[in-house]
Formats: sequence, structure tokens, C-alpha cells
Amino acid sequence: MTDFQQVRALALVLSTLVIATCFPASAQLKDLSLQLRWKHQFQFAGYYIAKEKGFYKQQGLNVTLLPYGKDSPAPVDAILNHQADFAISSSAVAIHRMQAKPIVALSALMQSSPLVWITLKKNGYTAPQDIVDKPLPTLPAPESAELLTVFRKEGFRLDELQLETQNASINDLVLGNVAALNAYVSNEPYQLEQSGYEYNLIKPKDYGVNFYSDVLITHEAFVEQHPATVDKFKQASLKGWRYALTNIDETIKIIKEKYAPDKSLKHLYYEANHLKELIMPELVQLGHMNPDRWKTIAENYIQLGMAGNQPDFGQMDNLIYQKPVKNTRILIHTIIISLFIILILSILAWRFFYLSSTLKREISRRQYAEKKLIKANNELKAQALTDPLTKIYNRRAFFEKGDAILKLSVRKQLSCALIMLDIDHFKDINDTFGHDAGDVALKQITQVLNQSIIRSHDILARIGGEEFAILMVDCRLEDAAQVAERILQVISAHKIVLPDGSEINLTISMGLSEVELDLSQALTHADVALYQAKENGRNCYYIFNERLPNKIYKPQTA
Repeated sequence: MTDFQQVRALALVLSTLVIATCFPASAQLKDLSLQLRWKHQFQFAGYYIAKEKGFYKQQGLNVTLLPYGKDSPAPVDAILNHQADFAISSSAVAIHRMQAKPIVALSALMQSSPLVWITLKKNGYTAPQDIVDKPLPTLPAPESAELLTVFRKEGFRLDELQLETQNASINDLVLGNVAALNAYVSNEPYQLEQSGYEYNLIKPKDYGVNFYSDVLITHEAFVEQHPATVDKFKQASLKGWRYALTNIDETIKIIKEKYAPDKSLKHLYYEANHLKELIMPELVQLGHMNPDRWKTIAENYIQLGMAGNQPDFGQMDNLIYQKPVKNTRILIHTIIISLFIILILSILAWRFFYLSSTLKREISRRQYAEKKLIKANNELKAQALTDPLTKIYNRRAFFEKGDAILKLSVRKQLSCALIMLDIDHFKDINDTFGHDAGDVALKQITQVLNQSIIRSHDILARIGGEEFAILMVDCRLEDAAQVAERILQVISAHKIVLPDGSEINLTISMGLSEVELDLSQALTHADVALYQAKENGRNCYYIFNERLPNKIYKPQTA
């Protein structure tokens, strides 16, 4: 046996002693409970799989899943009152955190909320302004926050709405007792389809409202007392979700046989496909949470008056779970033994250091040079893809990113639409006020589009001097037309503040086209439509689509 092999064998023995001393194995599974936020259905598939496939057991956990019923506590109450170890809740946990309640969010499964307003197609209600004066049933305020935020985004006050806190049903919608129903995109639409009713969906994300949903939570004290258990439960649960989303057929069979026998297979498949679109496992890491996005959600609750009299916004820094350090005593114990191992290894291995030091320095030098090269290449790539004035994508990036998104959309059978925008009479602005004023106008138009119109998964790019393009994913041409109308309204109402402090109003013209397989062709079609919008008086949009009648929209003037 060589000296090196002796060192490795000794290290293995000592490491085993460290593990055995500091982390003794437990022969008994730890009992835990998870309070669901509704009855058994595909919405909780990952937790079923983690249990049935033994992922919890592999972590030494015995987990009981508690479905929600009429006698069940609300998920947050179950945690605060220690009736469950974990629970599934909504983004309303931000309210509880701002009220200094010890709630910790471990992960957010759905990156977009499944809540929508659903209306019957025969009534013609397709936008928030169509139902603002109609009876609207809602859940308790925090549970319907994203639906109410839509009205605030559109300029309506909550006291203008006819809100009724009630559990309305599909029958209430069909009988005309309510104008719209507070619904789950994976549930009520399926029921209406099975009953033969056509419907419209008013989705919060189409209006820039994007809340998390199905947030896994626990008690702050439980995290402090059982940090390893919390981490094991989280990892096993996410492993269950990864399996469930990649093995949908098997998952649905398990749910049907063991958890929801009354649900049809067709309904479970419908639910699975729609929820997967909200989870977005191909684009976002499972359970990912962004601190800034949580703060935006909290600000919405405050603006809606749902966060109490004196919300403590600083508490939001304590909402997201942070893996705690190990117990100090165990850590010190581990350090002492590790230092002992290092000392022995140093004595046995000193003879190898001199020979390897030259090689290590060379490796280090090359790694450093490689990192500098990678950093320089990344900077050059970013510069090549970014418009230097507006800091959004340029034409090259629009096609690179757009083609990638389009391929994914084709696989997922998602509709895409393209909007091409051009600032009216832009040359006159440069000639009258100077090019600095033109640059300011371009930057402010970009800010307005980003803040009021563009969703997180859309692509906005400057493709020419005063020309912009928006690639809208999971968006039909009819929906894009509604977005174009909002753009016209927002831009015409916005005053551009020039460098000298003066203000001007701008208008824009737009061309819309449907995107199928070729982004270049779609851009050409949108350009044709844009030209016709210019020819029809500007400050309007024109749709290029052989399957729809040509349409020109222009805002009414006083």
C-alpha cells in the first residue's frame, strides 16, 4: 500500500468516526403532518408522490397528509396553533408576516396564481371594466387579492365594486346570480366545458398582476428547533413534485386509486396540464421564490388595505426560509475533530506538497485566465444583445430569445402574438426639441411598457430607431388586441418630460400579427399592419391575420 493510499484510508476511517459521533442515526421515523388547502386533487400531486414513492421515508419522515374540510383549520391557523407541522397556503402569508406572525415560507410551487375571473361568453364580459358594476362573489379578502388588484391596476377603487363575500358556485354563474365567478383555472372551466357552456377568462397576469400560489409554510419556531427535519421535508417534497410532473400518467393513476377516487381521469388530466403551465418546471426551478417579488406582493396587499392598520414591511425579510447553521456545540465538536484529521493528514502528506505546488499554481493561473476570458465574453455578449439607450433587448437578441421561446411554445402548443410599435412623428420631436429629447422619449416609452404592459415572460425589444416589438407568449391574437388597446390608452395619457422640464404628449401606431413557426415572417406581417395603421391616421393599431377581419382601432376623442 502506497503512502497516498494509507492517507486516504486513514481519512475515511476518521471521517466515519466524525459522522458517527456528531450525527447518530435514528432507527425510528419522525411523524409529521401537512395541512392541504383543499380536498385531494392533482394540486397536491408532489406530496402524494413523495409519500407513495418513499421519498419522505428515505429522509426518516412519516408524513400524514390532511385534506381541507369544513372542520379543518385554515392552513395558516393550523401552523400558528401547532395543529400541523407544515401547510399549503396562498401569497396571503405575506400579510401574516407583516403582522409579525411567525410564518416561514419554504417554497412557492406555482409561479403564477391559478385564480381567474370566469364569465359566460354569452354575456360578453371580457375585461375588468365590463364587470366593475356587477355583483362579484369573493373569498375572504386576502384570498382574492390578485383578482382585486386587477381592478386597482385598471384605475378602479375597491369601493366602486359590488363585492360579496360568499362561496358562489357554477350554478350561480349559469343562473345569472353573479356576473363573474372567483375561480381556479384548473377547475371551474372544466366544469363549464362538461356542461356545454362557453366562457371567458380574465387572468390577473394579463394585467401585470403575478402572485405566487401554493406556498409551503411552517412555524418559525419549528425551523429553529428542527432545522434538519425542515430541510429534509422540503427536499423530499420537491423531489416528489419533480417526479410527478415528469410522470403525469403514473401520478394521476396513484391519485385516482388512493386519494381522489371520485374525480374522473379526464378532470385530473385537465388539472395537471393547466397547473403545470403555472408551475413552469421547464423555465423556473421548482419552489423558487424571489425576495423582491414577495415585497411587491406585500405592497399590493398594503395598497388594497388588507395588511392591517400598521403593517411592518421590514418583517418581509424574515418570510423566506433560510437554511440555518448547525447547532454550535455540534459545530465546535466537528471542527475540533476535523482539525485533528487535518493535522494527521498534514504530517503524512507534507512530502507531496512541494511536487504538486507547481502544478497547482499553473492550474490556478489558467483558471484565473479562463475566468477573465469568460467574464469578458459574457460582457461582450450582453453588450451585443442589449440596446445601449433603453437597456432592453436589441434586434439580434429579439430573434435569438424569440426563436427559443417560440420553439418551447410550439412544443407546449401555446399561442403567440407579436406587436410592432412605432412612435408617431418621431422625426418632428428630434427636429423641434433635439436628439436628446428624442432619446428621453424612447427611454420613457420603454419604462411605461415595462411597468404597465409587459409580463415577466414576454419579450420587449427595440428593433429600430423608434420601433419596438413585443413577443407575447401564451397569448391569442384577440388577447393581444386588448393589450394593444391598453397600450394606446396608457401612452396617450402619459406626458413625456423633456430635459428642459417641458412636457409633450406622444401617440404610437401598432401592427399585430399571429406568430406560428417563423418569427421573421410574423415581424414582416406586423410591419405591413403597422404601415396600414400609419396610413389610417396613426394612434391606432391594425391586425394582420387572414382568419380575422382586418380591424382598425382608434381611441374616441372628446
